[in-house]
Amino acid sequence: MARNSPFWLRRSWVVSSLALENIERMPPSSIGCVLETISLYNTGLINILPKLRIHGDCEIEWPGLIEREEAHVAEILKQEKPFCVGRVKNMDLGDYAVGVITKMSLKDCGLGKLKLTATRREHIAAVLAQEKPFCVGRVKNMLLEDYAVGVLTKMSLKDYGVEYLSLSASEEAHVAGILKQEKPFCVGRVKRMRLEGYGASVITKMTIHEDNIMENIVLLANKEHFSRILGEGDNNIYLGRIRQGWFDVPEEVRRKLRYTLVDGEGKEVLEEESDEEVL
Repeated sequence: MARNSPFWLRRSWVVSSLALENIERMPPSSIGCVLETISLYNTGLINILPKLRIHGDCEIEWPGLIEREEAHVAEILKQEKPFCVGRVKNMDLGDYAVGVITKMSLKDCGLGKLKLTATRREHIAAVLAQEKPFCVGRVKNMLLEDYAVGVLTKMSLKDYGVEYLSLSASEEAHVAGILKQEKPFCVGRVKRMRLEGYGASVITKMTIHEDNIMENIVLLANKEHFSRILGEGDNNIYLGRIRQGWFDVPEEVRRKLRYTLVDGEGKEVLEEESDEEVL
């Protein structure tokens, strides 16, 4: 009975070099286990994840991984085949641990919440170096912060989409890589979108599924954050259909956007009619 009882894999201090060497020698999927929660913070123990044999139906409540040492994730990033992490409900990855998501088998998980945070450009270098996009499956709430905003361009979301997408970037450097891209990237279907700081400028590089109806879009930014958007021509940024009454965007920015307001039944509403209802 105890063998099948779920346990919490948790550590917040560095393991010994001998322990890391032993983990490295272990074959993949050689440790059978039933996990409930993963919480590893700057320990080096993150390399044990591919060694675990986690059943595909095992539900993990909150895998929290943060790793500030690149060497601690190097072995995982070298492997070609993705490893199983079970049916993950929520995932929070920080710093170099962000790159590990490209090696996880998440297609059938149906994540409730995915949060990625990277405070330095090198934290996401391994992700951006990939030629092929990686799949995270269907995600209900996706929150990307700082340099991790750039990871969005490497995700395969066209056939899945996100219910709630939040992009937050406090520095222009956080989104510089995205803005340099010539080709736009697709975020599929998005119901609600929140773009904060320089994250607002990423909207100039997005494409949204043509049959999408956005329930809500909010831009939380100052004038300097909007400079990239304001440099676009009028009606140049396509957003598709947006639900009437839930379009919180400054007027000078709105002129740069191309969209169609719709009512609760998905029928087109003229801009003048929508403004009158708000008043």
